[in-house]
Amino acid sequence: MTDTIQVRLTDQRCELGDAYARKHMTTPPKIAVLSCEGMCLRGEVARRAANLIAHELEPARTVRVCHGGLLETSGGMRELVARADRVLMLDGCFLACGTRLLRGALLRAGPRWCVRIECSSSIALSSASTNCQSRKSKRMPRGRERVVAEYVIAEKLNVEAGSSIESTACSGGDQNA
Repeated sequence: MTDTIQVRLTDQRCELGDAYARKHMTTPPKIAVLSCEGMCLRGEVARRAANLIAHELEPARTVRVCHGGLLETSGGMRELVARADRVLMLDGCFLACGTRLLRGALLRAGPRWCVRIECSSSIALSSASTNCQSRKSKRMPRGRERVVAEYVIAEKLNVEAGSSIESTACSGGDQNA
């Protein structure tokens, strides 16, 4: 088994992603928001919190980015991230899959700012649902994605540009990526 993988970028384009990116290609650039797409509750909370931040709570300052668009050779989502002064990555757990994908897809840009939702974080998930069971087998704690989104906005989104936060648990403690 290898400790690295190689993924070939595609010349194919997502027309919907490109149209969305053109609409959000602003000056100054918006903060790019990406999230974990994990199958467990933590990934679901991260994804929903990212959507709330970009589409409802802070749409004037942020833009939601799709992982798939990062794997295109140019344009669209890749350009949104490359132009962004700050990148907000909400990872659902310590595996930091979203952060690692972002680093691999955009080596020169890399994430300049990340927030990680830790499994043990009481703000992210109630203790009754911190395990990685299927979404179908357990219901997501009601309102957790809003709690996380509001925390990220209050504590992380308003940090001055140029700050470099590798990763931060929602409970406030720093973690290594």
